[in-house]
Amino acid sequence: MLKIAITGGIACGKSRVGSFLVEQHVAVCDADDLAHDVTKAGRPIYYAVINKFGEEILGKNGEIDRQRLGDIVFSDFGKLAGLNSVVHPAVKRAWREWLLEQERDADAAAVIVPLLFEINETEDWDAIVCVSASENVQIRRLAERGISESDARRRFSAQMVLRKKMECSDYVIHNDGSEELLREQTRRVLEYIGGKRLWDREMLVQADGRDNFGGR
Repeated sequence: MLKIAITGGIACGKSRVGSFLVEQHVAVCDADDLAHDVTKAGRPIYYAVINKFGEEILGKNGEIDRQRLGDIVFSDFGKLAGLNSVVHPAVKRAWREWLLEQERDADAAAVIVPLLFEINETEDWDAIVCVSASENVQIRRLAERGISESDARRRFSAQMVLRKKMECSDYVIHNDGSEELLREQTRRVLEYIGGKRLWDREMLVQADGRDNFGGR
């Protein structure tokens, strides 16, 4: 099974790329959705997060209010690191279990991991794809979500610089244009990843007479 990691900056369109991969019959899992799941009320990580940050992060329904929690951690990198240390191990376990489940039926599977490089989870993928956008476009998109420019810049500074993520990735999809252009870039990148994987496999078989293809 082809395993792809999707990463990139805030408001760059990672989830949209994921939806276009689904159109191409790729199974897709979003680490943000997994984080929501592992921090639901009653789960062990839920209580661990409350122990770290107090009950003031809870909404009226008793669930963790992600906006309140975000306001706290994005203004203090130490607190952000503390949150990540609690949540990320559980999220990593969840996506690895999900990938194992996909092995039965899927030809290709992708996991959207915004902090892929920050948490050093770059091994065991056939390809890493970075979704990028210009800073002005990111700020505009975040404003549409109700996030001020000052808050947006704080969130930028909490992650690896986007240009560095682009340099460290195997492929980059630029998302400053239309939705159709984004869809076409996604299709072409997937086509190239699949083609390159087959080409690499053929070359390895020709080299020593055995099938040694094992991914990236």
